[in-house]
Amino acid sequence: MTKKGTRREAKYKQMAFETAIRNPERYLGILSAVVQYEGVILNDENLLEIVSSLYLAGEVSSSKIVIDKNSTIESIKQNVVNVNLSRNGDGGFPKGFCSRFWTYMRTLSELGFVYARYNKPFLISGIGKKLLSADIDEQEAFSIQAMKFNRKSPYRNVSNDYNFFKLALEVLLDRNSKGKCLSYEQFIILTFNESGEARETIDILEDNAFADYDKVYSFVSEHYGNTNKIKTVTGDYPDVVRRLFIISGFITIRYQGKKFIEINKAKVDYIKDIISVDFNLNKEEKIDDLKYFEKLNEKNNIFIDIALKYREEDKIDADDYTKKIYNIIDNYEITENKIVSGIKNLGQRTEDVHEEFKEIPAPLKLEFYISIFIAIKYKNKFKIRPNYKVDYIGKPYSHAPGNNGDIDVYAGTIYWLIEVTLIRNKTQLLNNETTSIIRHLVSNDEFSNCKSRYLSLIAPIIHDDTEEFLNFAMINENTEQNKVFVKPYDVQSFINTTLKEDNFTDMEEYSKKVHDNFRSKLAI
Repeated sequence: MTKKGTRREAKYKQMAFETAIRNPERYLGILSAVVQYEGVILNDENLLEIVSSLYLAGEVSSSKIVIDKNSTIESIKQNVVNVNLSRNGDGGFPKGFCSRFWTYMRTLSELGFVYARYNKPFLISGIGKKLLSADIDEQEAFSIQAMKFNRKSPYRNVSNDYNFFKLALEVLLDRNSKGKCLSYEQFIILTFNESGEARETIDILEDNAFADYDKVYSFVSEHYGNTNKIKTVTGDYPDVVRRLFIISGFITIRYQGKKFIEINKAKVDYIKDIISVDFNLNKEEKIDDLKYFEKLNEKNNIFIDIALKYREEDKIDADDYTKKIYNIIDNYEITENKIVSGIKNLGQRTEDVHEEFKEIPAPLKLEFYISIFIAIKYKNKFKIRPNYKVDYIGKPYSHAPGNNGDIDVYAGTIYWLIEVTLIRNKTQLLNNETTSIIRHLVSNDEFSNCKSRYLSLIAPIIHDDTEEFLNFAMINENTEQNKVFVKPYDVQSFINTTLKEDNFTDMEEYSKKVHDNFRSKLAI
């Protein structure tokens, strides 16, 4: 038995991240909720407040903790304690709510976004702060930190001493140069690489196709001494790793009878540039958590300069993307019924637009599906330009930098901004989805010739205060030069209106009622 305070002997292990958070898109919301605590000592008292704030912000939820408009950190603290009583200690954090905090910080710590150690000050890195201030986007932030990552670190007691992201990209670039990609089964084999050399995996792939998960499991058990369950080896671990590759813009997922992973051909030049940056950790930086954090906070300007160099290439040309949308509709045989069903059942097992789209995170997927829905209903009447980042096929993988609306739809003198969110929390919806979209609607110089401007906010639930804010903003922004029409929709209402191709009339009639109501109140 290993004595408390000592480490077990390091062994070679499969590449893995925290599996409790599969969708890396969640980390931006989590960082946004905890940034106010930078510099705070992570003791029990402060950790209870921080974890409670995560529940209050809706980033963490439990059926046993009810959050309403009267909820405060103080009012839910005891429930937070009770809900987390059974959690074991982890990562140096005591059991209970303290280790709950570590669940949300482990991957962020491994990637150098934060420094989070028990009874030490909480720190956020330069790239983390750039992400929070919207100076860089998720794809840029995650791809930059991925290039600094080291598998052997203060957070992983393993013998694998290399950067797995660089290794995988080298393998994918090699496959791409030969007109090949990786099956998902082959990707799983890659996660067991011990040497850190691409050749190790390439040689295995040349001789083995791995027809199914059983073949993979047998191989890694025999050749790498694997002892984990088949679901862990073929499902849980590679799933989370794959998602981090997607949000970094490194890969595209294709289905050709089975799942394949290929290099994102739209980002090949970016990938070659970013992996060429020399970044290595010394022995001490791999075992000391603070030195690891400080090291992964270096060379930010070099990496950011590369990201900004390629940012222009990421911008979607409306004509090009509109063609991509129609190609996607044709190639994946998407019908009106399929896309409506997909929107209604987003995130549920009954969602069935196309298997390949399952790889897209839910918030991005809703924007993607709405774009397809508009294209199907309005055909070539408008140019459609979502502001998310897309792979070479046209599938989204990351939100674009801040200060942009979600989907621009325009033709002639009409500009229609569609803002899409899955936020249900009342406070979050009001804070995140109101002021910025009104500003984008009325101040976007690109559409200065559009005198009629329309805004549809689509959310699962439209709260009264969000509706009131948008109503007031619409009245405030109307001028002789610009006619502004705004309406918030729950998802089903938007579907119903779009099916009738009645969006513009509906927004105009709603806006007229708002104006009439406002005038009647002034007349009293």
